[in-house]
Amino acid sequence: MFRSKIQSYLNSLKGKTILITTHELADLDGVSSSIALNFFLKKLVNDIKTIIYFSGISKRTELFLERLKQKFPEFNPIFAESFENNSIDVFFILDTNKLSNVDEFLKLNQIQREQRHFFFIDHHFSDEMTINSKENIQGICLDEYSSTCEIIFDLFEEFKVSFIDPIRFLLIAGIITDSGYLKFANNHTIQALAKLLNDNIEYQELRLMLKTEPDISEKIAQIKGTQRAEMIKVKKWLIGVSQVSSFEASAANILIKIGFDVAMVISERKDEYRISVRAKKRVCRKTGLHLGKLLEEISRDYNANGGGHDGAASINIAKEEGTLKDVILDKIKENLSK
Repeated sequence: MFRSKIQSYLNSLKGKTILITTHELADLDGVSSSIALNFFLKKLVNDIKTIIYFSGISKRTELFLERLKQKFPEFNPIFAESFENNSIDVFFILDTNKLSNVDEFLKLNQIQREQRHFFFIDHHFSDEMTINSKENIQGICLDEYSSTCEIIFDLFEEFKVSFIDPIRFLLIAGIITDSGYLKFANNHTIQALAKLLNDNIEYQELRLMLKTEPDISEKIAQIKGTQRAEMIKVKKWLIGVSQVSSFEASAANILIKIGFDVAMVISERKDEYRISVRAKKRVCRKTGLHLGKLLEEISRDYNANGGGHDGAASINIAKEEGTLKDVILDKIKENLSK
């Protein structure tokens, strides 16, 4: 599926210095897909230098990497603490679909943006990759996939690159967590997992490696998000709207678990608001609601930064624009009223 699109690009990488990165506070899908892509490129392209760089890694991801290291002490991917922009020829940006999502920590000026090549690999909806792409920006963005790790899995399959067990663990972990423990999985997700699992990998062992307890701050955010929830009814659908100081995504997930069909949770940061929105898959299928497309459309109108999947999306909005709560709610109500 990807061979024709990426083969010529791979051929052009020989002798280049490549930076592989993902979004800020990288989750397991972003980190796992980055490590696996580095392994993939090293297998297929001679005479390249690769650098894996993360501006930050989530606590849950760090914990899984520690457990993976205990299981495979010989497997030790190196993460750079910093890099020189002028030394990078190509940026591979995973699990994010916009340069603006990584612009702050890449610190590229306009000339550097125009002179460097960027290749995005992501599973979130993005108009940027279809209507605003430039000659030096290419990518694979497939919002029908539940994780970026699934796309990386397909690359290994297309080019017949053999998996080693630590890479299998990473890809399975990224797929499981980003699909909401298979809640958002589709047939491709299950097929990929079936091929990645082998006699050396016990699925339940891997689930235990992923198991974490939310810290007290997250628990408080979940409880407060529930206590403060405002209920809005649109036809037979229930929307829950709430506000917390942090962990807005976690609070939105809890609202869905307790019975809301759509949840929107707002958190206030120093210079911006961040809104996480969730919807049950059944709602998206029956109404055509796609939260990622909805928030990306609003982003263009209000100079914000948003996007995601049909059932899970987020948006960051500068404080001078306000929370855009009513704007987002009106769009959601419009979809649910159809």
